[in-house]
Amino acid sequence: MKKVFFALAIASACYACGGGDTKETTPVSTNDSNANSQIGGSDTGSASTSATPAAPAVTSTPSGSGPDGKALIAASDCLTCHKEDAKVIGPSYQDVAKKYENNAENVKLLSEKVMKGGQGVWGQIPMSPHPNLSQTDAEAMVKYILSLKK
Repeated sequence: MKKVFFALAIASACYACGGGDTKETTPVSTNDSNANSQIGGSDTGSASTSATPAAPAVTSTPSGSGPDGKALIAASDCLTCHKEDAKVIGPSYQDVAKKYENNAENVKLLSEKVMKGGQGVWGQIPMSPHPNLSQTDAEAMVKYILSLKK
């Protein structure tokens, strides 16, 4: 019974994160190089085969210094599973900011994890991969998230 409930929970989470959208037909890689593919976590070997939404349009910050992470998040499917100040399916952005120091190493690590998806550190519900998201946009999103540390 626990296995059935767990399978339904995973299917529901994937659908809520955009896995039920049949308009996209972009295949998702199932290679095993996704180790440690949840933000700060380790992959348990399961790979998602759901379609991934297209990357949001790039917007610049008012100063023109690069993409605006907050606007990119708002234009993406991230808010389906995350909120700035409360846990939904995944951790709140403030919880992520508390866990990780805002430095170049963590920005690179976490942006790669956003693009690859996975599961582990924040629980067993997988985070959908976002392979259509550019490294630059993912880094802008992570920089915004890490700036929320209180």
